[in-house]
Amino acid sequence: MQTHEVTIVPRWANLPKAEKYSGLGVRVLEKAITLGTIRSSLVHFPGAKRGRRLIDLRSLDAWIESGIGSKAALPYLVRNDRKGNNQ
Repeated sequence: MQTHEVTIVPRWANLPKAEKYSGLGVRVLEKAITLGTIRSSLVHFPGAKRGRRLIDLRSLDAWIESGIGSKAALPYLVRNDRKGNNQ
């Protein structure tokens, strides 16, 4: 009899796991949630004071992939000399 292993790819992750998964910091992820850039869900029981914030990894992947081929705006890499000319 042959056994088959099934790999389960998670759909949701908490913030620390989403941070490890994506390489982005928790603050970046929280900002993306606040802006509605990525989807998340606050899972809690009715009346509970606390819950667990879960990140939709598909929306996180989509957000990351949306930047493929885009030029980054990195103004801090451009130095100005004393006369205000870019170097």
